Amino acid sequence: MTQCSMHPARTAQWQCLECGLNLCSDCVIRQEAGHMSGARLLRSCPKCLRDTRWIGAKEIIKPFWERIPGFFVYPLSPGTLLYMAILAAGAFLYWSWIIQFLCWVLLLNYAYVSLRNTASGDLNPPQVSEMLSGNFLDVVIPVVKQAVLIFVLIVVGVFLTGRLGVFAGLLYMLLAVFLLPSMIIVLVNTESLITALNPAAFLALPFKIGRGYFIMFVFLALLALAPGALLQWVMPYLPPLLGLYLMSLAQNYYTLVSYHLMGYVLLQYHESIGYEIEADDIRGASAEDRKVPDDPASREKKATAVLLSEGRFDEAADHIRQWREQGGDFDAGLAEQYFELLKAGGDKQGMVEHAPVYLDFAVAEGKKKQALEAYDACRQIDSDFSVGPQVLFRLGEWMSESGRFRDALKTFSGLVKADPDADEAPLSYFRAAQLYHDRFMDTEKAIKILKTLIRRYPDHEMRTRFENYLEYIGGA
Repeated sequence: MTQCSMHPARTAQWQCLECGLNLCSDCVIRQEAGHMSGARLLRSCPKCLRDTRWIGAKEIIKPFWERIPGFFVYPLSPGTLLYMAILAAGAFLYWSWIIQFLCWVLLLNYAYVSLRNTASGDLNPPQVSEMLSGNFLDVVIPVVKQAVLIFVLIVVGVFLTGRLGVFAGLLYMLLAVFLLPSMIIVLVNTESLITALNPAAFLALPFKIGRGYFIMFVFLALLALAPGALLQWVMPYLPPLLGLYLMSLAQNYYTLVSYHLMGYVLLQYHESIGYEIEADDIRGASAEDRKVPDDPASREKKATAVLLSEGRFDEAADHIRQWREQGGDFDAGLAEQYFELLKAGGDKQGMVEHAPVYLDFAVAEGKKKQALEAYDACRQIDSDFSVGPQVLFRLGEWMSESGRFRDALKTFSGLVKADPDADEAPLSYFRAAQLYHDRFMDTEKAIKILKTLIRRYPDHEMRTRFENYLEYIGGA
């Protein structure tokens, strides 16, 4: 497992082509390239802004042996089932070899496309309508290549049997059956029949995949034997014609399952095999990296994170400052990151200037501890420091909740003095009165504040509540 260079506890999914940085899905910068339906998502390195390469699907999809039930479910979509049923009926018409041949071509082509799509990350069966609306050559050529592949194997087997005897022919047949999935995978990978027949290619693939190839072969062998077993089991209980039809349907079904399995093996081991796929092609898998393009602030935050990971704190602060001076906007994460950098660097003036922006985000996100710490730090630097009434009122409430009653009282009083026309001013009066009565046992002061509140804001929507509280504490 490759670790992210900036988050060692996370798995890297991308690698920079320029600086070699390994990056998790939260570190890469996502940008859209192209327009409308042709747009695609590019991932760039946050350090050098160069292109990255996807390390592989192996980190985000299950091994095929853990997904066996999914292979049997794959052909069971309504369109695929109907297609298999129709082709099974056509292949059953023994009096018309042309229809039989056409049904075989259509089924084998559908299976081939299923393999190819699965290998590219699409774990859903192909749409039948798209298959039938395509170019006829696109349907025939993959089938012809597979047919030629099998024909060549048969010819070589006959030749070896004639020259070296039946035993050698039998050994060759067993070896050919074992390597046939490898040849088909190579054919899909390269789209070259010559390469698929090249021993250097199809003999190397099982070694590249390792034990996974042997597990796949055993599973494919069982799938190949399944229709015959089904025929033996059901034929005695069914009319002959119905039994033969079910046999044909079962062959179609297990063929699709087998090709889907081979495609998934190619997807799982694509990096070892050398099969190129794109992260955005992965569908139907638990892919983490299915996110929208980053906004400018997120891109800036990721670029700054690289500087922080390298211990270049002053450069990180200057980087964000230049971003701001050039008209860049903050988001909550970038605002907090910048404030902490200013604080760590001892830039007190910068802290005071940036704090109103940071506190707006912190209060909006309910970050009570961070907001109070930032406000207190700025008040120590500048006793006249203040923020907008909405933020100030929330800070006063949090101070009161934290048991800092005197600080809360000062905050509410400061809000009223600084901006008596603010929407939060009446509530600040009311909270101050409650603090005097409930926490400082100064009912007289509380009554005085409440009467001032009702006099200054006679039309306030909470006037009844103010009057009820005044009556409750004995001021009516």
